[in-house]
Amino acid sequence: METLDLLRMLITEKIRYTDKIVPEATMKELGLDSLDLVEVILAAEEKLDIVFDNDELMDLHTIQDVINLIERKKK
Repeated sequence: METLDLLRMLITEKIRYTDKIVPEATMKELGLDSLDLVEVILAAEEKLDIVFDNDELMDLHTIQDVINLIERKKK
């Protein structure tokens, strides 16, 4: 599964419109607060069997930021 598709699946539980979930979209534009982002990250960790450090989560502002982080961790 492509990382963007995974994020769309996980974020869809929080918002209705998956067409808004594009790499350049910010969390704020999507209506996601910090708790929502943590929940999405925890779900991604579980699905992909990876672990993120809290420090890594501080600079996640766009969907592309999350994709980049996940891709780095998957290697």
